[in-house]
Amino acid sequence: MAAEPPPSPLLSRDKEATAAQLKSDLSRVTDQSREQLHELLDWVLCAERPAGEALDWCRSLLAGGDKFEDFCQAVRSYDNATLCGLVWTANFVAYRCRTCGISPCMSLCAECFNQGEHAGHDFNMFRSQAGGACDCGDSNVMRESGFCKRHRVKSSSCVPTVPQDLLVMSELVIPRFIFYLIQYLRDGYSEPDSASEKDFQKTLQALDPQISFLEDLTKMGGAMRTVLTQVLTNQQYYKDLCCGSTENTSTKSHEKYLIALKGSGLAFPEEKQPSGSQDQSTSALPVQETSGANAASVQSDSSDEEDQDDRPSVGKRKRVKLSTSAKDQSIMDVLKHKCFLEELLFWTVKYEFPQKMVTFLLNMLPDQEYKIAFTKTFVQHYAFIMKTLKKSHESDTMSNRIVHISVQLFSNEELARQVTEECQLLDIMVTVLLYMMESCLVKSELQDEENSLHVVVNCGEALLKNNTYWPLVSDFINILSHQSVAKKFLEDHGLLVTWMNFVSFFQGMNLNKRELNEHVEFESQTYYAAFAAELEACAQPMWGLLSHCKVRETQEYTRNVVRYCLEALQDWFDAINFVDEPAPNQVTFHLPLHRYYAMFLSKAVKCQEIDLDSILPDQEMLMKLMVHPLLIQASLSEIHSNMWVRNGLQIKGQAMTYVQSHFCNSMIDPDIYLLQRCVHQN
Repeated sequence: MAAEPPPSPLLSRDKEATAAQLKSDLSRVTDQSREQLHELLDWVLCAERPAGEALDWCRSLLAGGDKFEDFCQAVRSYDNATLCGLVWTANFVAYRCRTCGISPCMSLCAECFNQGEHAGHDFNMFRSQAGGACDCGDSNVMRESGFCKRHRVKSSSCVPTVPQDLLVMSELVIPRFIFYLIQYLRDGYSEPDSASEKDFQKTLQALDPQISFLEDLTKMGGAMRTVLTQVLTNQQYYKDLCCGSTENTSTKSHEKYLIALKGSGLAFPEEKQPSGSQDQSTSALPVQETSGANAASVQSDSSDEEDQDDRPSVGKRKRVKLSTSAKDQSIMDVLKHKCFLEELLFWTVKYEFPQKMVTFLLNMLPDQEYKIAFTKTFVQHYAFIMKTLKKSHESDTMSNRIVHISVQLFSNEELARQVTEECQLLDIMVTVLLYMMESCLVKSELQDEENSLHVVVNCGEALLKNNTYWPLVSDFINILSHQSVAKKFLEDHGLLVTWMNFVSFFQGMNLNKRELNEHVEFESQTYYAAFAAELEACAQPMWGLLSHCKVRETQEYTRNVVRYCLEALQDWFDAINFVDEPAPNQVTFHLPLHRYYAMFLSKAVKCQEIDLDSILPDQEMLMKLMVHPLLIQASLSEIHSNMWVRNGLQIKGQAMTYVQSHFCNSMIDPDIYLLQRCVHQN
């Protein structure tokens, strides 16, 4: 940016007088006054200017000659927001009323809860773990009868129209300030090889006053949030200021931005080069038998060290073509930004969700136009969020902040349905989950260790041990709670095939081999990760889908799930080379495909009046389905009889966890039900 001093007349007065003069000139809409303002902003918002001085100038310019406090009060008097939207962070005490809530994630701040009518309701007070925002006033998330007194009456009907001159300076100054912020984020970025957490923290610490200033603007109410929304989503503003072709954008800054963008999709740019034009680093990667969009999972950008391990055996299994490849390829591509909001979210992800930036982005959500735009932007960056989360050294903190954002977006059924239809949200979520798990697959040793083509997740990987997948699974469970979204999932045959492919990664994981000679030297604790993964990544989405299959009219959904579950099971039996009987002295407690089939079979019989024979496989398949659940029951008796004593206490821990109340509904219960059905039919 230019650091030249502005014309002397602008500095001959104090800040307030200068701002008043500019506002007066701008009311006559002259090109000269706009040019003067831009010259002043070039001088104010340059890298060399102290942040405090720049912010003082911005406050004075926004106020247009008035005191900034008086300006804030004036803007607040035109607040037409109908939602509370109070944002809180971890450890904040909030309320949840199940009687008033439409979404299970609905929450209220103490003030809105106490001013609402919740006497006799099913509510609880809780301490927030990941942070949240108050939903009072949002009829898509809670019933209007639960709104507090402030948000029950639509305030827009009694709020006067904003005077034309009140926000005229804001509309001109804020775009330049947002650009100033983005420039700083670009300049503070370091390439992965040289980046360190300390560098990131230093950049963010220096930006703290600027982000706090934006937060203060959001607290002025609906009128100011409207201006901010227009600035953040206006493509022309972004093109004029940020696209690297103007005098405002330094070449170095833009180059850093382009470097940061590299690898933001699931495939890196070299994959799309014509055959023969790949560089050596690309052609050296192992070739695997893949099809469609799934081919991206064997390659990644150079910064993804965990995606570069050589796993030739993994690629030999049967793989399916992702439904995304037929609908939306944007998830595979490097991100392309068209407005300030998109690049701001990009840097929020790149800097691993700094709390102040998250709070600013969430404070804007009461503006409905912003909420829609931000949700679409979040979905656009979903794959990039996953890739950043996998590499983060603070995955727990980052996970909490991701969920802090996503729960506000996906708890709204109307909004979730809209982005599902317009942005292929379901395809993106399933693809990203599949891609994430493919980075930690190992060859299965179940049944035929030498010739098995099946692959399972490695429960010793950090991705599983640290529950890094949790925020993505949480989002998926959240959107499946909406009937309209779950219906689209259950009707989409391509999505069901892909989802069963994902579930198959957990089928037979954490295999136990009975020790017959010497006691194990080391007792692995990977079973904690295995049980948590099946419960969270497989069972909870299953329960969400089952909740929408309760009546006869939903027979088609159950038939679809049963069909593709049986197909996935047949593929699994083929992959492990199962013929007549299981391999001796082996047991796995993890059969999520069996349990999907059992639970949807149960739902078909109990609720949907489906003829059982029409969804049961032939006798040979029924016999195969019995074997592994029956093997678990036999192994339980062996373990309790100390026949597995050389495996240590961890095998007893698995046996106890399998029947524990927290897990039994999703594990032993469907196993026993499936055995009963198979025996009855035989």
